[in-house]
Amino acid sequence: MRTQTFTNQYSEDNFDVELCEEKSYVLEKIASNHKKMNKENFLTTYTVSCNVDWDFTIEMRSWGVKDISAYATRVDLTIMADYFYGTENMENEIEVDLKEWKIDSDRNSDSGDMFKVQWVTFDFKEKLITVSF
Repeated sequence: MRTQTFTNQYSEDNFDVELCEEKSYVLEKIASNHKKMNKENFLTTYTVSCNVDWDFTIEMRSWGVKDISAYATRVDLTIMADYFYGTENMENEIEVDLKEWKIDSDRNSDSGDMFKVQWVTFDFKEKLITVSF
């Protein structure tokens, strides 16, 4: 088996990032700075950075190639929380702790013969990262 390791960094041209159910996580992180944080503080979030380490593997046999696959091995995420506290517009950059999260890799059939990170979904409720190639 032969394996090549890659790292992709998020940019709008490179791959998409989707955040699901992140509001509770973000409110918990920023509440320590503000005593009366709640959902009425008009919280919005967006991705600042996302790095995906992934391996591309070719499984060979004497008769040829048995399988080719790609799977994510590590993911980092930093998000920005933009919200109002009182009358002030606040921003808070949060590095998300993903140590306890599960990483699933998914092959997008629309990508043909190409292997690259297409999009990454972060489900904060399930603590699940899905990387689609």
